[in-house]
Amino acid sequence: MDITEISKTLKSEGIFTKENWLNENDQKKIATTIQNLKPAKEDSNSFFITNYKIFLMKIFKFNFKNVLTSIYYQKLSKKLKLIEIAKEFFETEVRLTRIDHYWTSKSEKPVIQWHVDNAYSGRKKINKFYKPDENALKFIFYLNDVSSDNGCLSYIPKSQKIAYALKQGIYKGEIEYQSYWTLFDFRKIITKQNNFNYLKKIVGEKLLLEFLNTSESILNKTHDKKIFDKSVNKGGAVIFDEAGVHMGSKTMLSDRMVLRFFYKKKF
Repeated sequence: MDITEISKTLKSEGIFTKENWLNENDQKKIATTIQNLKPAKEDSNSFFITNYKIFLMKIFKFNFKNVLTSIYYQKLSKKLKLIEIAKEFFETEVRLTRIDHYWTSKSEKPVIQWHVDNAYSGRKKINKFYKPDENALKFIFYLNDVSSDNGCLSYIPKSQKIAYALKQGIYKGEIEYQSYWTLFDFRKIITKQNNFNYLKKIVGEKLLLEFLNTSESILNKTHDKKIFDKSVNKGGAVIFDEAGVHMGSKTMLSDRMVLRFFYKKKF
């Protein structure tokens, strides 16, 4: 595995797909662990230990099963050299901020619509703004095959560069905040003339216009959806900069099981 090449692609496109990452033994163990509880996303049973404080809390609550699974997942992350990839990407020391796994039942509804992470979930009033660098590099491992309309991640390449510049502008007070969590609202804020001019200086007019054309085709449903879909076979994964515009597709063919690791810069 060429970590430098992975990092280079992530910095350029915002996403990287890697097949055959988990061996069969790890796949079976993880799948069995998820199947036993079938935890929903954000369920208390879906989270695992990332630091010593949480470790002590789980011990005091006699949640030994969670502790053992956490230890296994942390060892797995080291074996797969996830921290090395994150350090190469961020070009600094990093920390593992989240480990979770969850089950998504078969459904005709998207796992989540097109959106931007760390965009305050669409709230209209914000008391404190995130620093632009407070985004995560996410690793999603799949325990079943995912494809178009069956639970894969969809991602607009290079959109992370625009989102980062936007966050920077808001944080510095150069851009007035307005809700931008959804793709529709994200387009709305970046097309304001003053905001467009600010962003153009950072990312270039060409990238902005390409994104606006692409995202317009998504909203109008005139695009070839598979262009943005990242199909992955069981045991594979996607690595992506959460700053980019992305979505989780429908799970029309089967239930979906994922294991996730989040890394952020150390501050």
